[in-house]
Formats: sequence, C-alpha cells, structure tokens
Amino acid sequence: MKWISFLILLIPGVINAQLEFSTQSIDFENVLTAELDSTILKVTNKSNAVVSINGVNIYDSAFYVTESAFVMDPGKDHELKVYFKPRHNITYNSELILKSLKSEEFNIDLRGMGRLEGNYYSSTFDKSNQALKDELKTIISDGYTNLGYTTARDRMYGNIDNVDGKVACVYTGRQATFNTRSGANSSSFNCEHTWPQSKFNSNEPERADIHHLFPTDANSNSRRGSFPFGLVSSATWTEGGSKLGGGKFEPRDEQKGATARAMLYFAIRYQDYGNFIDGQESILVDWHLDNPPSDWDRTRNEKIFGYQKNRNPFIDHPEFTERIKVFGANDPFQEVKNLVPNQSSLSFLNVTPNDRRTIHLVNTGNTKIENISNLTSLNNYITILDFDTEVEAGDALAVTIGFSNLESGTYSDELRIDISGENGQIINLAISFDLTATSNKSVKSKDFLSYYNPTTQSISLKNTPNNVKEIEVYTVTGTRVLLDEISSSFTDIPFLGHAPGIYFVVVKTDEDVYSARFMVND
Repeated sequence: MKWISFLILLIPGVINAQLEFSTQSIDFENVLTAELDSTILKVTNKSNAVVSINGVNIYDSAFYVTESAFVMDPGKDHELKVYFKPRHNITYNSELILKSLKSEEFNIDLRGMGRLEGNYYSSTFDKSNQALKDELKTIISDGYTNLGYTTARDRMYGNIDNVDGKVACVYTGRQATFNTRSGANSSSFNCEHTWPQSKFNSNEPERADIHHLFPTDANSNSRRGSFPFGLVSSATWTEGGSKLGGGKFEPRDEQKGATARAMLYFAIRYQDYGNFIDGQESILVDWHLDNPPSDWDRTRNEKIFGYQKNRNPFIDHPEFTERIKVFGANDPFQEVKNLVPNQSSLSFLNVTPNDRRTIHLVNTGNTKIENISNLTSLNNYITILDFDTEVEAGDALAVTIGFSNLESGTYSDELRIDISGENGQIINLAISFDLTATSNKSVKSKDFLSYYNPTTQSISLKNTPNNVKEIEVYTVTGTRVLLDEISSSFTDIPFLGHAPGIYFVVVKTDEDVYSARFMVND
C-alpha cells in the first residue's frame, strides 16, 4: 500500500505495540543449590491494541517459566512468574526474551547466584576446570588425618563397611561375619585399593585413604589386580556381576558409581600416577552419572569424614564433575563464544520504512565476544541501524534493523553476522517482511475538501491541488478501497456499494500528498 504514512496520524487503531516491564533485570541472590526461588515480572500493554506473546525463551535451564504464551488486552497487565533453581554454586547470567505474534522481541536480563549449604566447599564458588580441581585438592587435603593402613582397615571392617556384624564384598556381593583384620583373613576377605597400590608404590597416605578402599573377597581382589576399569564384552571371569576380560575389569552395577567416585577423588586428591586414569575417564564419569550416590554412599562418606576429617566431593556434590573436563591431566579453561538467535527466522507483518525492529542473539558461551562489526544485509532490503559491538557471556546482542524505502510488497532478506574472527562463527538469519510503502513528501489535510453524494453514490472534491496524478480512498483501518488514475471528473468519482462509515481520500501529486475525509451515511 503506497503513501499511507499519514494514516498513522489520522486513523485510530493503527498502533506500534509497546510493552512496559516492572524491571529490565531480575536478580536472584544467594539461592541454595536444588532450592527454588521465584519472582513476578509484571508486563503492561501500553498500546491500544491486543498484544499476543507466543514465545518465551530462556537460555539457561536454571531459570524457567511455566507460561510460553499469553494475550494482553490494551492497557492491561500480565504477571509472569520467573523461577530460579541453581544446580551449581556459580553466578548465573542469562536472558528472558518474549516474542510477540508479530515477531517483535523484548528482553529481560536474568541473573542469579547459586550457593552451597555450609562452608566446606564455599571456596569453590564460580570455579571450574583446573581452578576447581586445585581448590578441591586444597579442601580435601587440609586437615586430613592419615590413619595409617592398619588403623584404616580396622575402621573399615569394624564400622564403616560393617552392617550388623557382616561385611559384603563390593565386587561379588558375598557376605561374611567379622569385624577385625584377622576375621577378614579367616573369611578370605581383604582390602581392595580402587587405585591399585602398584600404581603409586604403596605410598602413604594414599595407601590408607579409605575413600578409595573397599572390602572384597580375596579372589575378586586378585582377579581385578591392577587392571583399569572398563566395559567387558568378552569375559574370562565373572562372579556376582563383576567381569574380567580384554585387559579390563568391570565392577557389578551396584559398585560402578562408588568405584568411579573413588577414582575421581584419588586423581584430584593425589595425582594421576602413570596416567592411569586417562583412558578410563570417560567410562568412569558415565558410571558416576548413571549411578548417583546412594544413601549408603553418603553414610559411608560421613563415617570416613569422622575419622579422616575429609570428604569425597563427588559424593557430596555429584554436579562438580560437570565443571571438570579432564581429571588426570591439566584442565585449562576453554573459551566458548556462541551467538544464538532468539528465532531461527523472522517474519514481520505490516511494517513501513519508518519502523524499527530489534533482534536479539544470546551469547550462550562462557566468554565475552568483542569487536563485533561485520554485519551485512544480503539483498539490502533491510537496513542495519544499530548494534552492540560486544556482548558478555549470557547477555543478549541487540541488533536494530529498519526497512528500505521500497514499493509495497513482501520481501525476503538475510542478516549476516560474521564473528569468524572471534570463534569462526557466521550467522545467517532469514528475515521476511510485508512492507507498506511510505512517502517522504509532506502530508496536508486541509488543502481540499471531499464530499459524498448519496444520490449518485459518488465522491466530489473541491480545491484540489494542481497536477493531481492519483486518488486513493482508505477505510479507517487502513484498507485501500479505491484507486483512481484520474479517469473521471473530480466531481463524480464513483463510490458505489461501500458500507457506511468514515473514509479518507488521498490525493497525490509529484511533489506532495493531500488528504481529507468524508462520511458515508446509512
């Protein structure tokens, strides 16, 4: 539709939807991990039209909403409840982006801090990779009491792994009644070093650290020997669910999680002797995740803490493994920079060259993206008006676009954002839009008069400007109902069969646009 910008001023109901928020940033402070906090975001429809929200996107699962769509009448409020449930003791930063039915986007910054209960692990806040490994090593080493191998076995057989006088082999499940080292020997039980003694030369305190010691019957202990852990597909020995074969030992399912956490603990507490854990890391982490700590694991951890004064962090907080990529070797921080558009493609309805739209792309990585400058339009149907030149991890990059002054119609374009200099990423975002053309010419509404003749059902114009090229008639909703290329007199423009109501006449010359209105009565 051409030459229609004047209607924005003259016709009620032609609106630019506007939402107002009670805050532009929501900050949850010091929420304990696994606990839930929430707040209300009040959204107000400040426009004179209904606004439909049909998408609510959040880029970190620690934050969430239960509504993905809602409708707001003019002038009305909507209360959107936003939840925060941290899994880690870290600072969270994300974005909440609402999308309207017209593809308009509105963003709210989300922040939160997850905290651990108690002080034992408080110094791990916001640490990951090697920094987290180093901090955990400090925590579980400070104040450690070395019981010595003899006392360690006494505590294990007599209390830690003794239930009603019985001790079970962790590999086979076989039980025997004893509570002393001599009783273990007479029952063909001994002490399994999950990290084999031969790999660390039976040094103390490693040899006596109960966090990797378990009672086993002598045969299964001998079968395991110094073999690494792994999945056994062709077993040469099996008992109680544990298997040996192909140079690997696979514990029974009941022990897989405890074995994994003992190995991970040892690598952090001491070192990766002989790179022993390197080839096992992947399967051990899988076993840890697939077999989370049980009540028995937690009870055992508490008992060991009572004697050794240190804990296995992967029993207390299994999620720590999610922040460590390499357990044996050095684990440097890996920069991740990744821009994610809020919508895979955008389609804007009823826009004009005077309109502006903001597109959001969220940095879902862990590192700030800087020096953003290479933004282009494939077909030059859209214009790039403004954009952020950098974006922090978790924040949204805002790109404001306009629409070229084209003829009315539907157009397709592509916004290209090239940050290959930062991370090799090139984003091509498809954009389509229905354009209503406008004019930069002045609009005059009192230079001529228009009348409707109900007898002849025609329009008459007076005081028209010189050199009129075209006449158009619009309804109050902006729909064009007549286009006249000056094929008839200004006093008898046919207007038959149109419903009663207010109409606008638009007269165009090469230089200007003129408008007036008339009424069609019943």
